[in-house]
Amino acid sequence: MATWKTDIDTIPLHTVLIASDQAENISALEMLFQQRNCIVLSETTVANALQTARLVGPSLMLVDMKLSRSKRESLLKELRLASRGPIILLASANTMEEVLEANRAGADECLIKPVNPAVLIVKAMAWLGHGQRTSMPLNFNVTV
Repeated sequence: MATWKTDIDTIPLHTVLIASDQAENISALEMLFQQRNCIVLSETTVANALQTARLVGPSLMLVDMKLSRSKRESLLKELRLASRGPIILLASANTMEEVLEANRAGADECLIKPVNPAVLIVKAMAWLGHGQRTSMPLNFNVTV
């Protein structure tokens, strides 16, 4: 695992893949994750998102694409095969059945749009395990 060293702690870096066909949202989403020391990759097409997921194996995948149900299910299944990282789907779901279908297809979390950015980042960081301390502090002293 790659790490970024600071004066206080070792912070793990995660790779986040943002698959969105809405260019205006990509920069805002990228900034949210970059502020949390994540490496962010973004793709605007299904084919490119799948290729990147297969090549990189991101820690987390965020999907925000307007797709038909069948195409969305296919994308989620392919992403699930490409990486073991969690998948968060941002959806304009009209029914609970659509949310359940997304979960069955491979989405770990389905957030209904419009999504509060604070809620999104809290959910994403929880999936990435940032709430757990997995590394020892750099500056610790043992006195006897």
